[in-house]
Amino acid sequence: MRYWWVHHGRNYGTAIEKGTLWVCHAADGAPAQSLEALKKMEQGDVVFHYFGPYVRAVSVVAKERHAHARPEGYERLVGEGDDGWLVRVNTVATGLCVHRDRAAKLSGRGGPGPFTESGKPVRRYVSPLSDDDGAALLAAARIDGLPSPAGSLRGRPGSVWGTGDPADSATRLEQEYLHKNLLRGRRSASCSICGEDLPARLLNAGHIKPREQSTDRERMDFEANAMLTCALGCDALYAWGCVVIDGDGTIRRGVPAETRCLEEAVNALLGRRCTAHDERTAPNFAATTRLVLG
Repeated sequence: MRYWWVHHGRNYGTAIEKGTLWVCHAADGAPAQSLEALKKMEQGDVVFHYFGPYVRAVSVVAKERHAHARPEGYERLVGEGDDGWLVRVNTVATGLCVHRDRAAKLSGRGGPGPFTESGKPVRRYVSPLSDDDGAALLAAARIDGLPSPAGSLRGRPGSVWGTGDPADSATRLEQEYLHKNLLRGRRSASCSICGEDLPARLLNAGHIKPREQSTDRERMDFEANAMLTCALGCDALYAWGCVVIDGDGTIRRGVPAETRCLEEAVNALLGRRCTAHDERTAPNFAATTRLVLG
């Protein structure tokens, strides 16, 4: 995962509303640095949106660059054409007010970054940020993700599922990205395990395959490696391997239950079909089942 700084002009509102970043092919080659930076953006990268004098929004890259004509609503500057490259992003935080002076103090100055040696913003559309700079800006923006249990993302035991720290800003941002894309604006949805319809606040978004076993691209691929599970019990039962999903999407017994209460909770789910199981998610469910059952 990389971090990027985007210096917006009057197209800021359109870019945030439509979830797009766009660079034109200019005859004089002026935006060459920004174009090359845009081409390097990958799914899951974090983008800071600056519209003077503040960092006003943060997004996550959803679809990597591809050839695209000037999007509707993007103002044409003198000398610009209408052919270019477009990156799609999902906005996860708006209304931020991180002043440029504070951002400059948190970021490296000079070089390819967004600030000059004197701390003034470079008028370059896209600039790279170091991992340390990105983490510092996330902390300054106070972007809080959804609450998650201790141990690792979604509470999975660190010895099995990896040691991702839910207190880490990037991890919280990642979980918020998954939750937003799985809910798609709904105030309620069904748990993928028990099938019950519940308010969004009682549904956790997490990975199907262990986070530490997934690549950066796989972690952000919510269509193939994420599902909603309820906080009433299904999230923990799947997280700790008490239930697994077989090849046709049926819920099966996982690791042995240590108590009668736990066994009864597992038995109530056996034989049901996991609604998140489909052609895209099946490989990740299979990988998880192999890990749990050995």
